[in-house]
This record gives sequence, C-alpha cells and structure tokens, in this order.
Amino acid sequence: MSAWHPVANAHAAEWTLRQGELGQPYAVVRRFAFGDPNHPEVWFRVVTWAPASDGRELIGWCRTLDAAAAAGWDHRCAYESWRHHMASKRTDAATMSRLRPPAAELVRFYRTALARSPAERRPVEL
Repeated sequence: MSAWHPVANAHAAEWTLRQGELGQPYAVVRRFAFGDPNHPEVWFRVVTWAPASDGRELIGWCRTLDAAAAAGWDHRCAYESWRHHMASKRTDAATMSRLRPPAAELVRFYRTALARSPAERRPVEL
C-alpha cells in the first residue's frame, strides 16, 4: 500500500493565462464550486489580468476550463484589435482609456464579428 501524501488532496483553483512561458499574463481563470460538496456545480470565472485583483475586470463565467481559457484568449485578441483600430485613428492614450469598452462586451462583439460570413463583413477602407 502506498503512503498518503497531501498532494493527493490538491486541486488547482486558479490559472494565470499567458502566451508562452515568459509571455505577459493576459487573463486569470478561477474555479468555483457551488452547492452540494459531493456533487458541486463547477463554474470558471475569467477576468482580465492585473497585478492586484482590484484592477481586474470580469470577462465572463464559463462551465469548462477550456471555454474559460478561450474567453480569455478572445479578450486578448479583441483588445489588441480594438487598440490597433483606435491607434489607426490617431487616438491618444487618455482617450483610448476613457473609451475602452467593458471586457465582456469586447469579447461578445469580437466573437460576433468572427461568426459573420466573409460576405457580411464590411470592406476595409484603404
């Protein structure tokens, strides 16, 4: 019989998402269990990354870790796309900060835009 070890009871509860091992973090996923301890209802909360939790913003709640990681990645892509769009209009940093949409709304808009067929997408003006 093998000896018991405290690691046997360890369960991951929080993940910091980053691109590559040395990349900057872009989101934090936290696991929550509600209800009956024997059959909990598990949810994953995704927030933007910031050094302290008071600087983080809710991206959304997901039922699986994969969906939560995808939401975090989609926020990263959506934010970069929005930032580049605003910079192309020569928008200054203070105005960009003031106009930045909520994280959940940015992801919703980004996913809707990706779901549209190429024929429905607005042509890019050059």
